[in-house]
Amino acid sequence: MTPSPSPSVAATEIWVFAPVTGDGILSLIAAMLAAAVVVVGYSFQKTQARKTNQAVIYGEAIRAVHDYLEAPYRVARRDGSASARMAITSHVSDIQSRIAYFETLLRVEAPQNVSAAFRQLVAAVRAEAGPQITEAWRKRPTRRDSEVPLGSRLQQPRSQALLEETIVLMGKFGPPPRPRP
Repeated sequence: MTPSPSPSVAATEIWVFAPVTGDGILSLIAAMLAAAVVVVGYSFQKTQARKTNQAVIYGEAIRAVHDYLEAPYRVARRDGSASARMAITSHVSDIQSRIAYFETLLRVEAPQNVSAAFRQLVAAVRAEAGPQITEAWRKRPTRRDSEVPLGSRLQQPRSQALLEETIVLMGKFGPPPRPRP
């Protein structure tokens, strides 16, 4: 059995570090550069993902508006059956729900001017397409295929103008700023 070193021997050990060489410095620089590339790449990827997500949200919000603008045409082309009436009213209700959802989502997630522009657009769409939907319900249902083409486009000038303005405004902004913790 070998005796263990005495505490005085262990306490006197001296660590000697090797001198820093050019290779060591280059390795350190390469590691720091690699770490920086990873951080920049991650940041870029995160920004791109946020922009993509925002584009999807904006696109779906505009789609809900287009669906509401199309609703008077759906009502005008109904066949008069109870099932068509239920399908159309359910469809319009779903559109209204989606519009409310996107109004709220944009109010929370989008820059204030984008959110305000979307709310203004929705107000115009409801003011123009809403009465057109009501008027379409008052007309007799279509009975023949030849009655399906309405012959003229419904006039929705304020909605169309604000729609274009909102789309342009949505395209000008990147992802909304995130508060720092």
